[in-house]
Amino acid sequence: MIILAVDTSSKACSCALVKDGVLLSESYLHVGLTHSATLMGMVEDTLAHASVAPGEIDRLAVTTGPGSYTGLRIGVSAVKGMALAGAIACTGVSTLLSLAYNLTCWEGTVCAALDARVGQVFTALFSVKGGEVTRLTEDDAMTLEALGEILPAGAMVCGDGAELVFRTFSDRALRLAPAALRYQRASSAAFAAEQLPAVSGEELTVEYHRLSQAERER
Repeated sequence: MIILAVDTSSKACSCALVKDGVLLSESYLHVGLTHSATLMGMVEDTLAHASVAPGEIDRLAVTTGPGSYTGLRIGVSAVKGMALAGAIACTGVSTLLSLAYNLTCWEGTVCAALDARVGQVFTALFSVKGGEVTRLTEDDAMTLEALGEILPAGAMVCGDGAELVFRTFSDRALRLAPAALRYQRASSAAFAAEQLPAVSGEELTVEYHRLSQAERER
């Protein structure tokens, strides 16, 4: 199965092509340009570098949240368009789950955490063993105090909120994921998608997990 995956959930933008569990091609940009200006060019380059035609794609995958409100909408909208144009099935992947797939080389508990501002983190806990990822808690937006009630000692932390969690719970002997494995990547979303069901482009939705700032203030 050939999966084309994209991640636009953060300031960085990435696109990856995976075939039967093997990464064929990946593009990653963190240059300050909007995802709407870079994503489709990256998709074209990723396919071209692997000599794969759009018609050969079996499934599309995209991180659907939590993350940047604007970024998530760009990625999901792009995948919806490609799915409808090519009649390709889609898989929405939790951003936090995709982060856990960065760390399949490790064994233990992974805490994926994104800085949600206003004293909160988007977070979930996962168990990684033998290269397999098992979810322990559901994705949620919570205060650091609430996270402290469920965060086990010795956990590996990843995501753009990892350093915040690592500093806050310095007494837990936490492990901070290496920089190369700490942030979202489309390849990890593709690997996660291999284990998840597919839906149509029409069924694909964004999972914000919290109201936007404008909605909260209103």
